[in-house]
Amino acid sequence: IGLRALQSTVTDLLHFSSDRDPQRRPFLVRRLLEEILGDLAPQLHAQHIQCVLDVPQDQILAADQEMIRRAVMNLVLNSLDAMPDGGTLTITSAAGPEGIELEVADSGPGLSDEAKRRAMEPFYTTKQGGTGLGLAIVSRIAEVHGGEVLLVNCPDGGAAVTLRIPYAQ
Repeated sequence: IGLRALQSTVTDLLHFSSDRDPQRRPFLVRRLLEEILGDLAPQLHAQHIQCVLDVPQDQILAADQEMIRRAVMNLVLNSLDAMPDGGTLTITSAAGPEGIELEVADSGPGLSDEAKRRAMEPFYTTKQGGTGLGLAIVSRIAEVHGGEVLLVNCPDGGAAVTLRIPYAQ
């Protein structure tokens, strides 16, 4: 195991075990997503991944921006891992009566039934060298915001993960 992988594991463990309350402040969802995709632009380009960002310019979420950044980054990196030879990454967001639903979908192979069932378990991984903490962290971030994570296979192939964050009370 390389130093970088070890460092990543330790960072993931620290994030997973931190129990801090979310610092809810309003932020523009699309701006955050654009920053994340900008940070990952070289990797997206290198892997021949097309991005579709279907998020209203003015959509505001009152949540812990750094936690949401971490959750979305984990989801996007999982999608990139699922599409090593290219594909389409689609990020959509919708404001419903209860809160905001943010979906990250890929055109990869999708998830096995076991992977769908166990994906949120800490240390469960299907990736060589994976920590098995990415989706557990995403689930924890949703939980501390009073939300949830939904995982499905898309009808046309690939997987979609929806992060539901309720409006702040």
